[in-house]
Amino acid sequence: MIRLFLLATALLATQACVSVRTNHGYVLERGQTELTGEPGLDSKESILAKYGEPSMIGTFDTNAWYYLNSYDTTRAFFHTKTKNRTVVAFHFDQEGLVDNVESFSLADGTKVNLVSRVTPTRGKELNFWEQLLGNVGQLPAGIGQEGPTPGQ
Repeated sequence: MIRLFLLATALLATQACVSVRTNHGYVLERGQTELTGEPGLDSKESILAKYGEPSMIGTFDTNAWYYLNSYDTTRAFFHTKTKNRTVVAFHFDQEGLVDNVESFSLADGTKVNLVSRVTPTRGKELNFWEQLLGNVGQLPAGIGQEGPTPGQ
């Protein structure tokens, strides 16, 4: 009986070790090998008809469309690892025709380390109890103040 219980517990514990694979962004359809556009021939409308809405449109240049795809894996409680990432950038000229098509992979990316500094603020630092009990006994704003009554 104890062996059966230990076996069941071990099987349940291994469920947490399952690898999870996720695919985000634009996924190539069956038969597609890459996203392409003929410079001077394809337009914004033809790219929309072929591939649908882009993942992103350039913030400062609305004539730049980006189709993103990312393949990630996760195991249990470990950090997610990106196995593959593809970005296809379509650049259009002023008439809306494809001017240039660029493709970037995970190797072309740059890792950006975020700054973890904290900006100091003026004022009093409150401990846990001061935050929890700070307003006990104080009246809400406007109660107990004398002033003109409504309608006068």
